[in-house]
Amino acid sequence: MTLTARSPRAARVAAALLGCGLLVAVLDGCARPGQLGQAAPAPTVVAAPAPPPQAPPPPPRPEPVGPVELGTGTVDSRISIRTSGPSEYSVRTEVLEPGESMGWQRHPGTELAIVRSGAVTLVREGACTPARFTTGDALYVGDAVPHRLTNDGSAPAELLVTELLTPGEPQSTQVSPACPSR
Repeated sequence: MTLTARSPRAARVAAALLGCGLLVAVLDGCARPGQLGQAAPAPTVVAAPAPPPQAPPPPPRPEPVGPVELGTGTVDSRISIRTSGPSEYSVRTEVLEPGESMGWQRHPGTELAIVRSGAVTLVREGACTPARFTTGDALYVGDAVPHRLTNDGSAPAELLVTELLTPGEPQSTQVSPACPSR
């Protein structure tokens, strides 16, 4: 259909259609978001990186309740402890089953032990008479003295063993019997 001046109604319809088309074009394509009633886009949110996981806090320390005594014992003779230089100090619990023996051995230092339960027999070089130690007794073995410790009772023997040893040396060395067998 062509528009001419003879058809005023057609001109009005064409103008209206043209106006609507322009309005749609403006609303649809030319207007910026947020203008002429168009909704503004949601802002882009960039998530921050998650913080690295943290270790849980350490548990609270228990309140001190005073010294904890691991054992006491009485030594059967006067002792003297000397070292020729620096020493490693060692404390451990040792359990000997009935009939078990540590065999003949020597330590590069001194040994002091408390019998916490049961009974043991100690034989030392130079004192070949067996000495029996029971709960509450303490025994002493001098520096490098060959000795044998045996549980000849019917129950396990638990000892709290303390040693002052020469650093870098083996804790004990097996040796030949220093006393005749009994």
